[in-house]
Amino acid sequence: MLAKKSLLLSVLAALIAAGCQSENNKDTSDSRLAADSTPVDESPALRHVPSPQWQDQIIYFLMTDRFNDGDPSNNDMGRGEYDPSKESHYNGGDIVGITQKLDYIQQLGATAVWLTPPVANQWWSSASEYSGYHGYWARDFKKVDEHYGTLQDYQALSEALHHRGMYLIQDIVVNHSGIFFGYDGEYDPEDTAKNFVLFEQGFQAAPDMPPFDKVNRLNPEHAAANIYNWTSGTSNYQSEEQQFTYQLGNLSDINTKNPEVIAAFKDAYRWWMQEVGVDAFRIDTVKYVEHSFWRQFLHDSDGIYAKAAELGKDHFLTFGEVFDSSAPYETQGEEKVIKFLGSEQEPELNSVIGFPLYFEIGNVLGEGKPTAQLAFRLQKFMEMYPDPYVTPNFIDNHDTKRFLAGANESALKQALALLFTIPGIPVIYQGTEQGHEETRQAMFAGGFLSERDQFNQEAELYRYIQQLAGLRKSDLLFSRGDLRLLASNQSGPGLLVYERQYRGKIAIIVLNTAEHGVLLNNVKTRLPGNSPLQSLYQNFSAEAPTLGNGQSLSMELPARAIAIYTTSNTSMATVQQEAPEVWLNFDTQIDGQVFTQDTPIRGRFSEANASLKVILNGNLDTASVVKTDAQGNWHTNIEVRDFGHSETSLQLYAPDFSFVSETQSFTASVSRPEISLTLVDAQDDDKGLSGLYIAPEQDASEKQMDIVSVTAESAGANLKLTLNMQQVSDYWAPSNGFDNTSFSVFFDLPDVKGNEALPMLNANMVDGRDWDLAHVAYGWGNYMYRASNASADEMGDKVGIAPQIVVDKASSEISFFYRGGQIGIEDWRDVLIYLTTWDISGEGYYRELTPEGGEWQFGGGQPKDPKIMDSVKLKLVAGAQ
Repeated sequence: MLAKKSLLLSVLAALIAAGCQSENNKDTSDSRLAADSTPVDESPALRHVPSPQWQDQIIYFLMTDRFNDGDPSNNDMGRGEYDPSKESHYNGGDIVGITQKLDYIQQLGATAVWLTPPVANQWWSSASEYSGYHGYWARDFKKVDEHYGTLQDYQALSEALHHRGMYLIQDIVVNHSGIFFGYDGEYDPEDTAKNFVLFEQGFQAAPDMPPFDKVNRLNPEHAAANIYNWTSGTSNYQSEEQQFTYQLGNLSDINTKNPEVIAAFKDAYRWWMQEVGVDAFRIDTVKYVEHSFWRQFLHDSDGIYAKAAELGKDHFLTFGEVFDSSAPYETQGEEKVIKFLGSEQEPELNSVIGFPLYFEIGNVLGEGKPTAQLAFRLQKFMEMYPDPYVTPNFIDNHDTKRFLAGANESALKQALALLFTIPGIPVIYQGTEQGHEETRQAMFAGGFLSERDQFNQEAELYRYIQQLAGLRKSDLLFSRGDLRLLASNQSGPGLLVYERQYRGKIAIIVLNTAEHGVLLNNVKTRLPGNSPLQSLYQNFSAEAPTLGNGQSLSMELPARAIAIYTTSNTSMATVQQEAPEVWLNFDTQIDGQVFTQDTPIRGRFSEANASLKVILNGNLDTASVVKTDAQGNWHTNIEVRDFGHSETSLQLYAPDFSFVSETQSFTASVSRPEISLTLVDAQDDDKGLSGLYIAPEQDASEKQMDIVSVTAESAGANLKLTLNMQQVSDYWAPSNGFDNTSFSVFFDLPDVKGNEALPMLNANMVDGRDWDLAHVAYGWGNYMYRASNASADEMGDKVGIAPQIVVDKASSEISFFYRGGQIGIEDWRDVLIYLTTWDISGEGYYRELTPEGGEWQFGGGQPKDPKIMDSVKLKLVAGAQ
């Protein structure tokens, strides 16, 4: 009875706190906390509160070790694990530091905090030369890591959040513990004791917590307990057996079929719910754990959901990491992701993170791919997910490169606008609001890459996200409304227009992803015709448009435009004078044709002596102008110059008459290059410029950095580079189709003054030249930048466009296709290309070089030596074959 009464009081207090949230947000100070920290609330403790409406929440995701150092006394445990100058070591962030910065988080607009696993971790792995600062290498699943603070600190954070009407999301892991064992030599699945080794001796040689302390396959008791899968690293990600039972990156893979393991995890995570008042779980590496585990762990009578119900939480959100992508206009990623939601008969998780959408947002908004790809992905997101509204969506996180590592700020702002105006729960990763380009940069002064603190509430991106969060929370339309795609571009960057509707209210979101102006023409909406629109947000100077007859929207949009419109409060039925009928004919068949040479086209316009803009692929900025004669006749020429097959759209626009023709779509095809040359490179010379470098020692690192030959083909504005490599691999299931190597490609354009230093490579451009344009490609990244604002330690201004990548693993070929017209290059003749290889981590870091090397480090050189494993140079000479 007392327990029920206590729970009832907690629920009532939570409702009161939520209703008085604005009162609790007042800026107060207390001598017990820093001036900018959480105001002290004297109301009863709020350990447990009811579940929120998750679709209405905004999540702020932080890495505890990299967020804020609130208690320096717990930074260094004296085991060599602490060094804030290094990404690989503990930096000092802790739970008290989070509590101190709740004003900062809440005023950004977030309503929930997701923190990395707070559990006690393996402090240092000698096998990987890395620390468990991130929280994903547990040694005790029921204890707070000593670097993060105490259980009481964590309870205080939970209560402080709940007093603000906010919620706590804990990241959890069940797939693995730390890096404790592996195999020194060939792995034999028939004899799992053969070549088995323990990586650590003495201190933290095994987890502290039973039964996970039984890591020694050579110990009969441990072997019989069968707590772990005695396996080597995953080598075939298409194999379900390896997916569920093999090691991921040397992490000790837990046998999640074992009833003792299942019971231990239920107990551990129920404990956090009870003791701390956690409101939701984000679940790591979900796809590497059997479906049967999730059904038992979550849905058994002693499982997570039963415990949540006992605590008064009717929607305990469990959103899983299923790291998968889909090829353009395909859905293999979605199919894999939603499997872990189970079915009505056999339910599993109640949510998953929107990974396929994440990859498409990067492809389209960051790399300049056709907006139709993103429109397709959004449509499938709505169709295939049972409840897309509680799917957390994101644009970067702790395991991926920063969005700004490969894209410009204009693209980031579009990605954020999309995130806050589509269904799903927006997730902001710490530092995005401060413009971070490094994935695991610390937010506090003295941490990794941070000389000063990163909590500037006047920062442009902080204020921008604050504005978007306010917009989303101002109307349930943005969190609960339906989604209807209105317009997109099949051939490249440009228009993406969609509509949200909820309870009769409609909003229209308009993006132009191109780096040039485009025309939005007669896009049909569900708003009443002749309606004036109200601008909720736009990043360009123009009056909000009025819908034309037939509910259509037309306007000119500048480069990287963002606009969010809704109906105004003024009259919805303004009368417009009927415009005279204007028409245009095409006498030449264009739509659906393939043109292999310059082709004249002609037709007739209803108006004589008029100016028509010829718009190709929606680019207003490069439109040519043709004049009609006294009879309205017009003619122009389709030029076919650029190598390859280019899907092209054509419109004729008469701005004086507010008229745009129907879109004509055709293919321009040039199969014979003007320049074609192949450079053969020596094999097995992937040893650095000194010839002494050694590749990383991890098992999947072999000969992927050795260039065999490079073929360049070019005509007009397009260039194709085909790299024949000694080996192409995809061990880690990379989204770009290749891994264990990166390419940094530098272009020296004629008559352009650039930079000599090659950013991040500790080297200069070859032959004393300079470079003007750079391209970086690796398994999870693909972007270009210019020499402007570049230095030895900083990449230059991001272009917002990236080449198409095609991988033929069987032929060991990787090709890059550059459309020069998108980046201001009309001809590639006389361009010098310098192509280098190295390796970049999934988070976007160029891997370290040390004299001794290591599992993930290059060896044979000093840290400041050139980060170039193999290289070739070639000049695109006109007439070369």
